[in-house]
Amino acid sequence: MAQGSKKVWESPLLWIVALIAVAGIGTVLLSSRDDGPAVSDRLETSTVALAGSDLALLASPDPAIGLPAPTITATTLDGDRVSFSADGTARVYGFFAHWCPHCQREIPKVVELMGAGALPADVEVVAISTSVDASAANYPPSSWFARERWPAIVLLDSESGELARAYGLTGFPFWVAVDAEGNVAARAAGELDQNDFLALVESARS
Repeated sequence: MAQGSKKVWESPLLWIVALIAVAGIGTVLLSSRDDGPAVSDRLETSTVALAGSDLALLASPDPAIGLPAPTITATTLDGDRVSFSADGTARVYGFFAHWCPHCQREIPKVVELMGAGALPADVEVVAISTSVDASAANYPPSSWFARERWPAIVLLDSESGELARAYGLTGFPFWVAVDAEGNVAARAAGELDQNDFLALVESARS
C-alpha cells in the first residue's frame, strides 16, 4: 500500500453512506409497526352505561317479553364508544363468553348465516363479549372474534358483567331479540341451531 493512503473504513464518505443506510432501516421498522393496535393490545373489558330497568332472569314463560330493553352505551372491540336505544332499528344481542364451548360452536354457525346473506337487512346483530377471564381457555376474546371473522359489532361488557346482568342472562350463549320500538321480543339461552336462530331474528321484526 502506498504511503499516506487511507484504509477503506477511514473514509468519511463511507461513514456517511453507512449512517444513511442505518437510518433508512430504522424508518422502515418504525413504519411497519405503525399499523394501529395489535389484537393483543385491544381492550377486553370496558366501562358501560345503562338506562332503564334491568330485565328479570330468563324463565318460562319469559317475564321480559314486551318490556323495554335497557339502553346501552359501551365500547366496541375496535375502541369506539357507541349507544343503542329505541331508535327504530330491530336488534339481536348475543352474549358470549370466550371460555364457553357452546359459544365457540355457536359463533361459526351465525357467521356462516351472515356471510350467506341469510339474515334480514333490517335486523342488526350485535355480539357482546362478557364474563372475561384471563386465566380461562380461549383468552383473549378479541383474538377469538378475529379468528372467527365475526363481521358485525362486538361490544365489551364491564369486568363485573353489567350488560349481562341487565339483560337477565342465565346461561351461554344468551340471545335477546329487541324490536324496532326497543321492546324485548324474545330471549333464549344455550346453543341454537340455524333455524331456531333465524326464528329468533324474525321475532325482532314482529
